[in-house]
Amino acid sequence: MTVEVSSSNPKKGASVAFPEKEHPQEKPGYVRYLVLVSTMLCLTSLMSNVVCFNFTVLCMPGSGESAELQGNHTHYTGYTRQEKTILLSTVAVGAVFGVVPVIIGISKIGLKKVFLASGITATVSTFLIPILAPLHFYMFVILRFLQVCLSGNTLYLLYQKLQGLSYATCFPAVGAITSSWASLAQQGLFIAALTTFGQTSSIFSMPVAGELCSSQFGWKAVFYLHALITLIVFTIWFAIFTDSPEENKFVRPAELAEIEYNKSEEAIHDDHKHRTPYLEIASTPSVWGIWIGAFGDLIAVQLIHIYSPVFLHDVGGYSFEKTGFAAAVPVLFQFLVKMFAGHSSDKIHGISETTKLRIYNTVALGASAVFLVALGFVKQGQGVLGLVLMTLATGMFGFNGGGFSKCSALVSRQYNHFVMAIHQILICFSMIVCPLIVSSILQQGTVAEWRIVFFIHAAILLICNAIFCWLATAKPAPWTDRTIKQSATKNTPLYQSKV
Repeated sequence: MTVEVSSSNPKKGASVAFPEKEHPQEKPGYVRYLVLVSTMLCLTSLMSNVVCFNFTVLCMPGSGESAELQGNHTHYTGYTRQEKTILLSTVAVGAVFGVVPVIIGISKIGLKKVFLASGITATVSTFLIPILAPLHFYMFVILRFLQVCLSGNTLYLLYQKLQGLSYATCFPAVGAITSSWASLAQQGLFIAALTTFGQTSSIFSMPVAGELCSSQFGWKAVFYLHALITLIVFTIWFAIFTDSPEENKFVRPAELAEIEYNKSEEAIHDDHKHRTPYLEIASTPSVWGIWIGAFGDLIAVQLIHIYSPVFLHDVGGYSFEKTGFAAAVPVLFQFLVKMFAGHSSDKIHGISETTKLRIYNTVALGASAVFLVALGFVKQGQGVLGLVLMTLATGMFGFNGGGFSKCSALVSRQYNHFVMAIHQILICFSMIVCPLIVSSILQQGTVAEWRIVFFIHAAILLICNAIFCWLATAKPAPWTDRTIKQSATKNTPLYQSKV
């Protein structure tokens, strides 16, 4: 038995048969999975360019500093704590500056051109780091700032150090690709898979950076390797990807029908020319819940990603050589959990979608908070216990693919790129707030100081999760489909357009 579903692509026929799951009669094809995997690789490469710098800065000389040979080892001071803070914070600032051009670019010219530009930017900028890093530090910072100001210029695409600008496309790309390429039955899988770049980049970059820094190739090889990988994966992605499935010559009619099944006409025919209802989106309570849930998650994730090597070294007693591999274990576990959670959230039936969102989000934020509290009681030298608890706390965040991330896709539909773009701003804000909180508490790196750090972040998680569960819904907002006449209060924007 089949159900006739109209296709919006005239080249693929006026209508196609959408096979019911119980009696499939035609395989729809797998182009959407090629798009999914290639995009995952691109997002990973963009994030890897940031992560590798975060690690390699520990083993590279400071700007203008000449290395000295002492015995059989090269000695240098490296960047000061203040300089490291500036270099790390500038990435967040640049990503914030890049969000607005990215949102406008996706709305006006489509994701493919915008994301390709970010790939070119990432490749060139990462390749230039070994050349620019030895220069005077403040000239380096000024160049980075100027490149942010000139982000609308061609110079921004050809010459800039700040990975933040290319990184600014990550979350908007996740939203745009999920709304266009994922069927409603696979929202959880797509949103979970596409948001694993934070984990996959750490799994790859931290061990690789640690090994290359200790090898004869040195720290410069880290950036050259990452630049080459970015070039390769974006070339593959560009050959496969189109802004919508109906434009892709490899997509079969059955696969197009499966992707578009039960989607509104506005979502299917979104050609990037419709006006994005920014005020309506920003004044919708359910969207506030999504953003608050995301902030709690992201600020705790920053704690794990930035400071887990420091905790494992200072409290756990891991050596510098082993820290890179040890710090990659929690994010590897999180990647596996996230893929499981995203897929299972699509397959579990018998309970409402909104209830599933609340359950998955509570596991993601609530369970992680419990393990963070437990980390506060790890004693000096208990490296294995610390690593186990760190792995469990990090892994639970993987359930966010079935929580606020999936809620974002279900509520905002074709405008998910804008909602996810605010996630980008939130992660940049968390990259600034988290170090400020930790640095204000962590003076000596004692167990007591780490306990306070973990307790504060656990409290943030619990508060943000409670607010999300209160405002969460799985229903599409009325601004995604103007035929929706009645909507729940949580989904009704305070500002409503007359159009």
